[in-house]
Amino acid sequence: MEPEEENLYVNLEDLDGSKPQRPERAECEPGGKPEETASEGGTRTRTGTGTRTGSCFKVATLFLGLLSFLLLTSVVAVGFLYQRDFSQLSRELANQTAERSQLLLMQQNLTNQKDRLDARLKAAELDLDRTRSGSVFCPAGWRRFGCSCYLLSSSLSGWESSRAQCLLTGSDLVIINSQEEMEFLDQLGAQLKFWIGLKEASRGSGWKWTDGSSPGVTFWTRQTSWHRPIRTQSCAAFNSVSVRGGRSWSEEWCPQLLQWVCEKKASASGRLQ
Repeated sequence: MEPEEENLYVNLEDLDGSKPQRPERAECEPGGKPEETASEGGTRTRTGTGTRTGSCFKVATLFLGLLSFLLLTSVVAVGFLYQRDFSQLSRELANQTAERSQLLLMQQNLTNQKDRLDARLKAAELDLDRTRSGSVFCPAGWRRFGCSCYLLSSSLSGWESSRAQCLLTGSDLVIINSQEEMEFLDQLGAQLKFWIGLKEASRGSGWKWTDGSSPGVTFWTRQTSWHRPIRTQSCAAFNSVSVRGGRSWSEEWCPQLLQWVCEKKASASGRLQ
């Protein structure tokens, strides 16, 4: 057979519709083979390989571009939210700092006002004391301290007899309530030692003032000038204070002969008691 007749025979077979057709595969399906086409000379050739490769590359490029866009959008959104929250927190911090400064300033103002009120109150108390001092009087020979009058005896006597002498004048043995009163009594004379209105009826019964109260503050020297027997009364005596703020009370035998100091309230409006 001639070559021309063979080519014609092959072409006629291709045109025959009775030959089963191969199913076409997706361009990018794994394992797919390139489509074969017949050339004008009657030979089959593979076509579309370059076209399918280019299509797959374009799809991958498009996917990567879309992914990059989404990532960029997310980064921009996160940056915007961070900047917004940071600005809001900065404003809140600035507001709280300003409020704190205002509160501190208010506290300082209140403290200054309190100090001024305390100073005015102290000045008013001093004025009141001066007013009271000018409106109360003590009998002749008595010395005034605050609103009380004091008298130092010129004779000596035991504690009980000394108290009786005070009661005759409408007073009682002195009751000491403060360091200032101690300093005042120390100025009544030199080398003083006199009875005060403090007594212990028996050992362990406790010290009591003549009005029945217990001493709030005490100024004991922690020394006694005698050794008393058990169940013997003891009385307190004031001794000259050698150093400012020193302690001077001593425990003494009640029948001992000492000076004494009487105390009574100062009278008002010039009426002497």
